[in-house]
Amino acid sequence: MNDTQEIENLIDDYATFADTRQADSQLALFTDDAKTAVYFPGKPNDPQIISGSQALLDGFSGLNQYEKTFHFIGQKKITIKNENEAKAYVYTIAHHIKNEGKDAKSLMVMYIRYEDTLIKKDNRWLFKERDLHIDFIENRSLK
Repeated sequence: MNDTQEIENLIDDYATFADTRQADSQLALFTDDAKTAVYFPGKPNDPQIISGSQALLDGFSGLNQYEKTFHFIGQKKITIKNENEAKAYVYTIAHHIKNEGKDAKSLMVMYIRYEDTLIKKDNRWLFKERDLHIDFIENRSLK
């Protein structure tokens, strides 16, 4: 398997672990000093910064508020900078189903882009930075 394929698998694993609530496995995809910046719609210059293992784990565990999530990965652009560093740009549509009580459910769909900085450590690609840009959010009621 070449570097690009390994990075594609890393990106896919992140989504799979998120959807199957494997926060510890998700965290294992990051370096110990990793960080992420979350850019919300309408606030392009005011990201929420999440850094360190515990903060990342807490963020991943935030998905537990949803009954189900489904991350659909679209196009990816991976650029290998050198043997130990790469960049990736990933489009994703993230679906979040929430139980609202009394047989009511809602669906929040987030249209997002990830800008990743990856490093190869101990012959394994890891996320060093994973910036999340939420372009827009759609909310729906489910029956």
